[in-house]
Amino acid sequence: MIETIDRLPPEQLTGQHTQTAKLGSDQPECPACKSRSLSTLRTVSAREAAQFFAPERANAESHKRIFACVTSLWGGDTCRIMGCADCGFGFAWPYVAGNAEFYNHTGSDGVYPRDKWEFARTAAELRKLNKRDAKVLEVGAGNGYFLDQICPSLVRPDDVTVLEYNDKSIPILKARGYRALSVDLRDTALDPDSGAFDFIFLFQVVEHLDGLDALFGRISSLLRSGGSAFCAVPNSARVRYQEANRSVPDQPPNHIGRWTPQAFDAVCRRNGLVVRAAELEPLSWREFLAHDISYSHIQRAQLNPDGFIARVRSLPRGRMRRLAEAALAALFIPTRLPAWYDVYRNRQNLGGSLWVRLDRA
Repeated sequence: MIETIDRLPPEQLTGQHTQTAKLGSDQPECPACKSRSLSTLRTVSAREAAQFFAPERANAESHKRIFACVTSLWGGDTCRIMGCADCGFGFAWPYVAGNAEFYNHTGSDGVYPRDKWEFARTAAELRKLNKRDAKVLEVGAGNGYFLDQICPSLVRPDDVTVLEYNDKSIPILKARGYRALSVDLRDTALDPDSGAFDFIFLFQVVEHLDGLDALFGRISSLLRSGGSAFCAVPNSARVRYQEANRSVPDQPPNHIGRWTPQAFDAVCRRNGLVVRAAELEPLSWREFLAHDISYSHIQRAQLNPDGFIARVRSLPRGRMRRLAEAALAALFIPTRLPAWYDVYRNRQNLGGSLWVRLDRA
């Protein structure tokens, strides 16, 4: 099946948009380690971003609105993707997160994965830590699928707090006995919870956010002494593969950070946290091939918006469109074989996610 590209809506983020970059500045610094040893990896135009999130042929009105929103966020028509030579962090400049208007216009439907590698990896870590009375917080909990893996066997539902903005998810979470709040992680509403949590979970959230010192400072302040935060972000090596092999790019203002263990270490050291462990997800060939076939098909349509593939993708959603897209994607599988061979040779580094455990210092 040809998939749409997963985009995290504001309901799954920590909530508020915090502008940290000076728009139009000619001297950016790395948001993670503050280095100025930077290079420009590529430049993205607002028109290109709008075409990526809403092809003009498929929905001209959404395309127009997204273009206006993106230029407003960036304070101009272009955004640079920068790379830091010191910590390896990649970031959009201006370093500005997508806001609620952007995610509303991109039409994210709030579909949450029921299982991810980082869910099982974190649950295994919790079993080793063996804190049955732990108080936990999940940021961007969706429908609570990760919590299903740890409650009630590892954590009591009464000890769970979740931050979630999706109105459809809140009743689901409350029905499971969780304390569910529609607030930003950095909101003053959480000030009374300072030092309240043993564990905090942020899965596929941090790459969407700016305001890193405010974010990690709040994580530190909410953790008890000896507490841990568990984060998962897209593997930056996998992102580089996609962009080098005509698959979907990591497009701002959706994803604005490309994380490395060194980047986590740099921002954590300023905010009372220590990187205790960092691991890459093992490459799953089933997951990789499904995504690569789908994403390269989507990118072919993006690169040729007037071509046949783009015309098929602009048809109304339905069974006939899915079958047509699947057939078109299958035709191009032989062209992907050289790239897949390179992935096989570098398979130790190309899993989907980077997982880190951060302990309060």
